[in-house]
Amino acid sequence: MVNIREFSIKCGHCKTYQTLCAYERQGDLNVYTYECEGSGCDPELSRTLLEVPREIDDFARRDPSWRGSESA
Repeated sequence: MVNIREFSIKCGHCKTYQTLCAYERQGDLNVYTYECEGSGCDPELSRTLLEVPREIDDFARRDPSWRGSESA
């Protein structure tokens, strides 16, 4: 199982941590979007997409009331 909360995502440009800002299902994948917290980075250029296969995505399964959960 994979839990995205166990990952730290850093911007490749300024090395500042990125913040989870969006979630989307794409077929068999859950796609999490992160944006840079640094003030000097353009979100369009520094955005990171993390694709996790739905069957191993513990984060999306942990809370049935969360918008990205399997039962929502």
